[in-house]
Amino acid sequence: MSARIILIVLILFGAVASALGQSLVDEQQIQSVEERRILVSIEREYEKLDEREAELDSREMQLKTLQEEVDKKLSAMQQLREELMNLLNRKKEEEGRRVDELSKIYEKMEPAKAARLLKELDQQLAVELLSGIRQKTAGQILNNLDTESATELSKAFTDIPVDDNSGY
Repeated sequence: MSARIILIVLILFGAVASALGQSLVDEQQIQSVEERRILVSIEREYEKLDEREAELDSREMQLKTLQEEVDKKLSAMQQLREELMNLLNRKKEEEGRRVDELSKIYEKMEPAKAARLLKELDQQLAVELLSGIRQKTAGQILNNLDTESATELSKAFTDIPVDDNSGY
């Protein structure tokens, strides 16, 4: 029991001496080889702890630097995403404007000629063009299409597209 008390006192003494910048291994204070061995061991442990603390501080700084870099890159990516979304929205608006203009052109054509041209177009574009034409003219154009094409366009015309604006 008294050996434990001596060890605790020595550890406390070591902590105080270390805090004051003194060496624990002072020849005048050591009474036995065992005490000297314990004190040297304690000093080594303090040195290891100091090294470990310095290493942890270094790693913490590295992590902070990396976190700052990641934050900057995320911010830049978000800005690019917003720019891309703006460009896509402008593209959609321009395409919509052009489809409206093309619808007016198709509306002024003879229904038979418009039907032949409409049949050769992409189905989605054909539906968009038909939606921009007055109903009476659109009916005449559909009347000039073969039954299968008119049916397909009519079905596609009734489908409501879902725009995904989530960005994912």
